[in-house]
Amino acid sequence: MSAKPLVVENLTIHYYTLEGIVKAVRGVSFSVDKGESVCLVGESGSGKSTIGLAIVGALPANARVLSGKILVNNVNILELSSRELEKIRGRSVSIIFQDPAASFNPLFTVGQMLSDVIRYKLGIHDKEELKKKAIEALKNAGLPDPERVYNSYPHELSGGMLQRAAIAVALSTRPDILIADEPTTMLDVTLQAQILELLQELRRKLGLALVFITHNLGVAAGVCDKILVIYAGAMMEFGPVDEVLVNPLHPYTRKLIECVPRSSVRVGRLKYIPGSLPDLRKLPPGCVFAPRCEEAMDVCREEEPPLIEVKPGHFVACHKYKR
Repeated sequence: MSAKPLVVENLTIHYYTLEGIVKAVRGVSFSVDKGESVCLVGESGSGKSTIGLAIVGALPANARVLSGKILVNNVNILELSSRELEKIRGRSVSIIFQDPAASFNPLFTVGQMLSDVIRYKLGIHDKEELKKKAIEALKNAGLPDPERVYNSYPHELSGGMLQRAAIAVALSTRPDILIADEPTTMLDVTLQAQILELLQELRRKLGLALVFITHNLGVAAGVCDKILVIYAGAMMEFGPVDEVLVNPLHPYTRKLIECVPRSSVRVGRLKYIPGSLPDLRKLPPGCVFAPRCEEAMDVCREEEPPLIEVKPGHFVACHKYKR
């Protein structure tokens, strides 16, 4: 049995819609150790958020897990009943979203919501103890005046403060795993840096297994130990952050890196990847990235490349490295 807090094995998820079956996630595998951070990187619509929702057992009703396992502390949550899953969600694994306002009910104060989570998940009912735990959670999230935030309604807080409050709610039950789904997208650059620094600090302090979802490789470079590059629901490349960013093996990873603006490089216009993601209801044969790949060969349009280990711990799905 694995000692890792989170292990995802061969996860395949489809959405059933009136327009057809959307193959959102296809054969994704990775693991996260205690105190480790893994970034899921890719364009919008690549399946990153679907993986995050699956890990916390919050997939929408039209989603189906066709294959795979999601082991949270060695328990496959895909085999649990709704009642059993409710005990794990928020206790062993929590999630924060890119829009912090969506995490709060505007009719309740931050303190009321935080106290409700602690009461429900930790079984604490004493009002004084609840408030003490809530204030402590807000303080740990870096809020300078936790007492004021505790008594504030969501609309009375700035975006940065509200995101810190959302982090406080997610971590108030001391989970082993935290899913951070684009938590800095709606914040300005200064606040982004502060939230990223806070997550790093909390990860080290609490020994969190962090899954950070982003489309920004620049953000991933400053947050994560490993990077998993996903395209159209499939794994393109996976490995240590320094290895992947310095020596990217997949053409898609290289294109993503080229799209990151650099202050040291003067360019006439921002780079982009020509074309768009394929229709996930009608995936092309072969490698899904082949239609946009400048290095594509005939075999790329005919056969889907397997994921192989090119270097220790560094995997890539590309026919150029096929053995």
